[in-house]
Amino acid sequence: MTEHCCDDLQQAVDNGAVLHAPRQQMHGRILNEVDSDYAVGSPEERPNLYLMNFCPFCGRAISRTVWNAEKKK
Repeated sequence: MTEHCCDDLQQAVDNGAVLHAPRQQMHGRILNEVDSDYAVGSPEERPNLYLMNFCPFCGRAISRTVWNAEKKK
């Protein structure tokens, strides 16, 4: 089991509400330029995907860009 930042995000991934996969393995049309392994998408056969910078539940940085920027502070 993959470790996520909070239990709510874990449940969202387990239930398919949030996609968790490497960006290059996500199937769908990515509509933003966020460097993240987390996305939400439309319920279509080939979904539109929106990659996420922050966890929608606890607010922790989940994109590599934001995580690296916070780490450098």
